[in-house]
Amino acid sequence: GRRLMVILLVVMCLPVQAGSPVKFGLKGGFELTDMNFSVSDLRESNRMGFYVGPVVQFTLPVVGLNIDASLLYSQRDLKVDGENIPQKSLLLAGDLRYGVSIGDALGLFVSLGPQLGLNIGDDVFDWKDDLSNNYQYALQNTMISFNLGLGVSFLEHFEAGVYYNIPAGKTADFTWEQIGSELKDTSWNRAKSKTNAWHVAVAFFF
Repeated sequence: GRRLMVILLVVMCLPVQAGSPVKFGLKGGFELTDMNFSVSDLRESNRMGFYVGPVVQFTLPVVGLNIDASLLYSQRDLKVDGENIPQKSLLLAGDLRYGVSIGDALGLFVSLGPQLGLNIGDDVFDWKDDLSNNYQYALQNTMISFNLGLGVSFLEHFEAGVYYNIPAGKTADFTWEQIGSELKDTSWNRAKSKTNAWHVAVAFFF
């Protein structure tokens, strides 16, 4: 995680040192999460979230190429076996983009890049159900993922895009206890959780 952050910061600084044009802006949007578990009989649920934060765009000395670097506050709710799990994160993302112009005021772009997520909220959640079974959902404190995007830019100041976020590993560990007819009849179960997400984002550049 630290190596990825250093690489992104170095990449962010290089275009500035080279004197390339830089644009600053604000980015925000909504996401729809898609949870998957390593155990097939667990209940899954798609949930909504949002994110917002500053974005910097660097134009590279190659026609059509630029880099977007953003630092976003993200908040989303996950639903695990009927329990709501709030997740708050800081997202550091760097996307390499290729765009083409359509006329003077419109452009299309595709993007690909890594994202480092740092959990800034609670990371362990414990609860019981009506039968006194114990549950624990433990989020990863550091999450590396990749964004694939497609978008449109217009009037030199506005952008809108759709992105798909793919985690490089597990998002969390889910552990639960099932108590049978006798108290001594107890079994522990474990599963890994992975959360992909669709993002719809808009950005305004000053």
